[in-house]
Amino acid sequence: MANSDNLIPFKKGESGNPNGRPRKSFAVINNQLREKGIEALSKTDLVEAYSLIFNSTEKDLKILAKDEETPYALRLIIGELNGNANARARAIADYRDYMFGKAKDNVDHTTNGKDINIINLGTGIKPKEE
Repeated sequence: MANSDNLIPFKKGESGNPNGRPRKSFAVINNQLREKGIEALSKTDLVEAYSLIFNSTEKDLKILAKDEETPYALRLIIGELNGNANARARAIADYRDYMFGKAKDNVDHTTNGKDINIINLGTGIKPKEE
């Protein structure tokens, strides 16, 4: 049991550690992962992994998703694709956009004779009136 004479009481709502536990930086985490033999995934590897996933059978993917030797993120991706129709559609659209580029959105605005205020979206500055 703690000795109440040695304890410094805090006011209500006050913390003994106001800054909290310091977060690990990405560099520290990356070094820890490298020390365990984990390698970074290149963009090419990621594209190839998605291509292989989309070309695999459901049976093969379910086996991979259950195998604890399969990288965890890959197991999560496979699990999400197997269980959620919205995730499948989103993943396929993202993959398609990455492979072939996003479709351009053209917007045609008409004023129907009304005055409009135009602001340059890049600078937020209204152009000078002519």
